[in-house]
Amino acid sequence: MVKLLNRHSFLLILLVMVSFMSSSMWGCDSGGGGGGGDNTRINGTVLEVVSGSVSDIKVTVFNSNDKKIDNTKTNQLGQFTLRFKPNSDTVKIQFEGSNFTLSRFIAVTSNSDVIFNVTLLVEGPGEILVNDWTVFQDPIRTDGSDELTFNSLEADFEIDGDGDTCIRSHGESLVEITARSVTLVDCSIGIDTQGSGFVMLEADLDITISANKDAIKTSNDSFVRVTETVTPVDNNIFITSLKEHGIKAAGASEVEINPQNDCSISGAKSAIDQSGTSSVDPDGCTLVDG
Repeated sequence: MVKLLNRHSFLLILLVMVSFMSSSMWGCDSGGGGGGGDNTRINGTVLEVVSGSVSDIKVTVFNSNDKKIDNTKTNQLGQFTLRFKPNSDTVKIQFEGSNFTLSRFIAVTSNSDVIFNVTLLVEGPGEILVNDWTVFQDPIRTDGSDELTFNSLEADFEIDGDGDTCIRSHGESLVEITARSVTLVDCSIGIDTQGSGFVMLEADLDITISANKDAIKTSNDSFVRVTETVTPVDNNIFITSLKEHGIKAAGASEVEINPQNDCSISGAKSAIDQSGTSSVDPDGCTLVDG
């Protein structure tokens, strides 16, 4: 009787282990959000094809080596989804119909979901008109000599920290984001730089950083720059900490804020908190303490 019970116990344990392993394997899949495994997902819509149909258009994405990395066809509503692992900060996207082929390069980042809605002008030289391009980026983590760059003034760039740090740049790593607008929301810390980490946010329109703790936190020899573009449209900068400091700079770190128009830096404890030989240039921003 004891042997029978032990055998049943063993089988039960084995079943649980197999079930757990199976669940874990599925858990490694990169579904949800931008997904794990450095995946980029484009959810797009061909809104209109001038003198043509939006359905059954072949959509292909190529990496920097001009190698096809994913393709699909639009449905009756012109919708399509592409998923791939980029090997650089740009890819080529191509739309192919029965009587046209149009392509262009677009900026991409790993671990992001992208809304990419377009109108295709197929007559004459042809053109891809972007109606809506929004990047929903997972929180960014760079270290060592890592680099992450995004450069397109046609796109709105958003990071939802989901209660965690939105951008973390440590070591000698670099993060540069140039976009139509940049939004960091629901961050524990908005931007956290250490070592010689470098972060630059640059936009034609608004840049918004909203954090529960410090909105911008720098230390060591790190550097953060939040700025208008060279030819801004209507750039405003809003930096907000709900419980700590708008900007907290320590060590020999530097922070530069350079708006075109309105700018505010606010923190529940203080707008700016400095220590060491750190440097903060708010460039005339309104400072709100408490």
